[in-house]
This record gives sequence, structure tokens and C-alpha cells, in this order.
Amino acid sequence: MSDELAASPGRFRTLAGAPAKLLRALLISSTVLGSLWALEVHNYFEITFFKQQYLALFLALSLCAVFLAVKTYPKQAGDHVPWYDWFLALGGMAIGLYVTILYPTIAYRLGILSPDRWIFGGLALILVIEATRRVAGGTLAWLALGVILYTKFAEFLPGIFYSKSASWMRIASYLYLDSNAMLGLPIDVAAGVVVAFILFGQALYAVGGDTFLTSLALIATGRYRGGPAKVSVVSSALFGTVSGSAVANVVVDGAITIPLMKRTGFPAHMAAAIEAVASNGGQIMPPVMGAAAFLMAEFLAIPYGQVALAAAIPNPQSVAWRDFPRIRFPSFAKSSNRGGSF
Repeated sequence: MSDELAASPGRFRTLAGAPAKLLRALLISSTVLGSLWALEVHNYFEITFFKQQYLALFLALSLCAVFLAVKTYPKQAGDHVPWYDWFLALGGMAIGLYVTILYPTIAYRLGILSPDRWIFGGLALILVIEATRRVAGGTLAWLALGVILYTKFAEFLPGIFYSKSASWMRIASYLYLDSNAMLGLPIDVAAGVVVAFILFGQALYAVGGDTFLTSLALIATGRYRGGPAKVSVVSSALFGTVSGSAVANVVVDGAITIPLMKRTGFPAHMAAAIEAVASNGGQIMPPVMGAAAFLMAEFLAIPYGQVALAAAIPNPQSVAWRDFPRIRFPSFAKSSNRGGSF
């Protein structure tokens, strides 16, 4: 690998050899694990398995993969894994396996603040915040850290911000083990539903479904002015209905639509921007809608189909048509030269 590629700015590393094989094994394992859980295979074998055990194992595989695949900072060399990231990856695996193996015992003694729980809990908080910083950026990580600090020091704040504080041990143990915290609804939706939908979307991509959707968009809009940009929007919307991922949308559609736009005169930065915006819109297209629809269904306690249907068919009463300006256009009637209105 060239030094230019190894030192190129970017979020992800380009690994080779044993680290690449290990990373591929972790990603495949998390995908297979999520698919088996979505299909409820464990029920066919009558295996008693807490949901938190599965979520913890999924978290362990995900954290380990993040610290192997994502750089500490963008300008870091990406051709190898630093020694400290190996320790962080092992730590991520340890905090997940601890819950996976011992949760049947932990579940009946959640109120006990034993040293192993708050030590693993503190390690889990550090690793999750650092993984969040690497993947989603520093803003979300600092927000999570601020909420944790507020829980500890709320008793020193005035007025409506005052609250009873908790000890570091209780904070770490609660956020680590409680079903409303780290092993709560967001990771439940990601590990139980989103993984399976992404797998099915990739299966469609593997059999050529992306080519069909892009060709359909090209036939529908390619002959109009600005057609390549319209192709990008329509194809991203179509592929978003099955992928639910902005990144997958860019990878699948962008490889076709960005060169197409550049060949017809669009500047490179404009072509990339159009595809990026179209792919973000495609991410929330029904029925998949990324993770948003599944989270809304869980919070609202309604079937997922109702959420997807409400997004696909807007309520006409929510559109104030009377507020739209009346548009004047020329009349095509031969007997009159007056304009009509709409």
C-alpha cells in the first residue's frame, strides 16, 4: 500500500492481512447474528436467551469492529491498527461478553453495586463515548458526556436544573446494565430490525436490483432538462425504499449518477452534493425509513405498518392549500387570450 493511501484523510482504515480478516469476520458475525435474532431461530431450539444477552453480544462485536476499522483522528495513517486500539477492541469485547455470559445472574441482582459491575460499567461508558466520537462526530459524544456529568453534579445547579445527584458507581452500573440505558431501545432497534433490513437490501443489490431501479429512473427522467440530476433524485428515492441507508444509497446510486452528471456538464462538487442530498432523502423513504420508523413505532406503541403508511400517504388536511399563491398561466383556448388561474 502506498504511503499516500495510508495517510489519506478519511474516517476508515484500509487494512490488509490478519486485521482485515478479523474485521471482516466481526462484521459478518454481527450481520448473521442480527438476522438469526430477527428470524427468532433461538425459539425453534427452545433456548432461553435474554434479549439483553443478545444486545450485549451485538454491542461487543460492534465496538470491536469500530476500534479496528475507524481511525482515532482523520489524518492518522490507515494501513494498520495502533496498539491502543487493540486494547480498546478487547475492552469492547469484554464488556459485551460479561453481560452475555452472566446476565441471567445479573438480572436478579440489578440493585447490588458490586465492584465488577461499576468497573465494567465505567469502561463501557468510556468505550461507547469514544466509539460515538469516531463514528458520529464529537458533538454527539460531548452531548452524552454532558448528560452524564449533569446526573452527577445536578445538585449544585440552581432553579429548575436542580436535581438529586447519584454516585459514579450507581451511574456507571445503571447506564451499563439497565434495559432503559445502554441496552435499551436504540440498540434494540438497530440490532433487531435495521440489521435485517440492511441485509435484505444488500441481497437485492447483489442480484442486480440497483441496476433496475437506476434504469427505471433514467427512463422516467433522463430525457428532461437536468435529467441526470433528476435521475439521481428518483433512483435514490427508489433504492432508499429497500436500503434505508444514506451511505448505501451513495455507494449504489452515486457510482452511476455522479459520472453521468459530470459528463453532461455538472461541476464535480455539485454532482456530489446533489447525490448526497438525494441519498439522505432516500434514507427516510417508506417503508424502511432507516431506523426512524422503527423507533417511532416502538415509542408510539403502534404497528410499524401504520408509521410507514402515514409517511407514504400524507394527510391532505395538513396541507393548507388556501395559503398557496394563485398561479397565472396563459390560456390555450383559441377563442380567448386571457390567462387562467390555478
